[in-house]
Amino acid sequence: MMSAIRDWSALPLDILLSVFANLDAIDVLMGSGLVCHSWLEAAKVPDLWRSVDMANHKALEKMEEHGLRTMAKVAVDRSKGQLEVFLGKRFVTDELLKYIGDRSASLKRLSLISCDYISDRGFTYLITKSPQLEDLSLELCIGVAGRAVYEATGKACPQLKHFSLQGDILWYSYDYQMHHEEAYGIKAMRELRSLSLIGSNIKNRELKAILDCCPHLESLFLHDCDNIDDVCDRDLRLKCARIKTVTLLQYKLDSDYKGTDTRWIVQQYE
Repeated sequence: MMSAIRDWSALPLDILLSVFANLDAIDVLMGSGLVCHSWLEAAKVPDLWRSVDMANHKALEKMEEHGLRTMAKVAVDRSKGQLEVFLGKRFVTDELLKYIGDRSASLKRLSLISCDYISDRGFTYLITKSPQLEDLSLELCIGVAGRAVYEATGKACPQLKHFSLQGDILWYSYDYQMHHEEAYGIKAMRELRSLSLIGSNIKNRELKAILDCCPHLESLFLHDCDNIDDVCDRDLRLKCARIKTVTLLQYKLDSDYKGTDTRWIVQQYE
């Protein structure tokens, strides 16, 4: 006797939502939500679109940028204002940032990687629309830089607790003054609990200014910040002593011209 054929389109909504909740939003958008009408309706429930990761999904790597931007807008629309997390890589533009900002007042985490199409203006627009932002990561976004944009971020996002910034050292060298002063903008992020700077031109005096203005800082990570010199700056070491975790990684050449990594954990110093 043949077993009855299961009608997957007849699954109750709560069951479908339980299944979709275990998938990435992009998996739902590209596959699960296209199976049938009932699955499509389930895929439009806003709770599924609180977090949209378009930076780490392998299926997106071969897609055209215009298509990715269209997908991002669909995800934002389906969230119905409940989007809390957005991660984007390369394809993001100022126009998309504005689209997100106009529809996502609940944004709490933003990560942008190698987004060459965004500018200070577009980024600042989104930031001013995101007062609940708590976690911000900018990695190799050469169009977003300088003191003013980070000051604006600190003022517009009073709940910002985690900030990670990775710059291009070669790019920094072309406009040293603008990037050199970025640290003074970071001072405005007074509620920071963690700060990560990679490839920054920050100097001792600028780092000390940040530490003075961010009293809640618990974790400080510096990588390839070659202008930081902790050896002779006792004042800097004292300021860092109150922070739970401080790590300085610098690439230096030894006498035999071999690369060595130096790790500095401040708690070792009294």
